[in-house]
Amino acid sequence: MPTTTASSDDEPFVVVWDIETQNKISDMPGDNREEQVRNLEVSCLSFLKIPSAAILAGPEEALRAVEDAPMRTLWRDEDEKGVGPFYELLKAFDEAEVIVSYNGLGFDHPVMYKHCNPRRTEAHLFKVHDAFARLRDHTGVWFKLDNLLKANGMETKTANGLLAIEWWAEGRRDELKAYCEQDVRALARMVCLPQLTLPRINTVSRNYVFGVASALAACRASNTQIA
Repeated sequence: MPTTTASSDDEPFVVVWDIETQNKISDMPGDNREEQVRNLEVSCLSFLKIPSAAILAGPEEALRAVEDAPMRTLWRDEDEKGVGPFYELLKAFDEAEVIVSYNGLGFDHPVMYKHCNPRRTEAHLFKVHDAFARLRDHTGVWFKLDNLLKANGMETKTANGLLAIEWWAEGRRDELKAYCEQDVRALARMVCLPQLTLPRINTVSRNYVFGVASALAACRASNTQIA
């Protein structure tokens, strides 16, 4: 069977993404954390489109596809076509089968609300597989992505969100881009694992809790039932 690599425009795919912001949540106006998050502004965001067929073919094929998938990074102040700086991401959300994030429901998507109309946003949210929220809801623990990567012998994050804010302010875009892209690739690798060792509680989670293959299979099963 031929190897499936980067996604083409005519085959189903999954989006994995992450954003960086210009400020800390605590620096933003608002009566509560939710309002403060929504008032944040993106500095840059990165995303991958991974072929659904590769994900469903098994962990080895999925991990190869993650490495082969081209990364796309968008900047809030770059809009050469005049369609909005995040047009490509929102279009990818429209077309994706599943949208993967880490705390995306509590952070990344709310930050992006201002860039997308409510009905379109609603359609995107119902595709979201938030690995952070899934693990938190099953265990009661708020796992940091870096701790999960470390516990599973994977390449860890190269910096942190506070440094990313500094890099944006100082115009250090190469470093900011590399950090955001590494976060996306690391998350994509993690959600393709068949199981995940969970630090602090000394247990192992199976893919159906955190993984993208299970989320994709559930999405397809739900679509079949609706049809």
